Amino acid sequence: MKRSDNESVPDEITKPAQSDVIPALVEFVSNHVWEAGFDDEKIRQINLAVEEALGNIVRFACCDGKGEITISCNVHDSGAIIINIIDTGAPFNMLIASSFPETEDFAKPGQIPSTKMMKKGVGNIEYRRAASRNILSFTILREI
Repeated sequence: MKRSDNESVPDEITKPAQSDVIPALVEFVSNHVWEAGFDDEKIRQINLAVEEALGNIVRFACCDGKGEITISCNVHDSGAIIINIIDTGAPFNMLIASSFPETEDFAKPGQIPSTKMMKKGVGNIEYRRAASRNILSFTILREI
């Protein structure tokens, strides 16, 4: 997606944690990744990873529909892009959630959190909980 030279893109966006806003959040990330110079295939992989992460947040961390999701995108001097996905939901580390038997306590049968696309499309993924928020960070290196 190309933009005019005088059209600026904010570095951060906040939306309600609802499934109908996922496409807008993915587009926000896609625009930043494109502007950072990533190729079309990598952009597609990142979009799928972000979509998967957001789906997990909506289904498991913010399942009451009352939370918010904030995404920030920053390009490092090295050319890497850092994408932070922050939600106000219940404590939820999707990177390890499917490996514990307790997952059945909050997940419906057959709805275990998926991280397959995230792990395929993103080189470095980190989770932390701070200030009553889940923070999922993607660090993606641009291949030159």
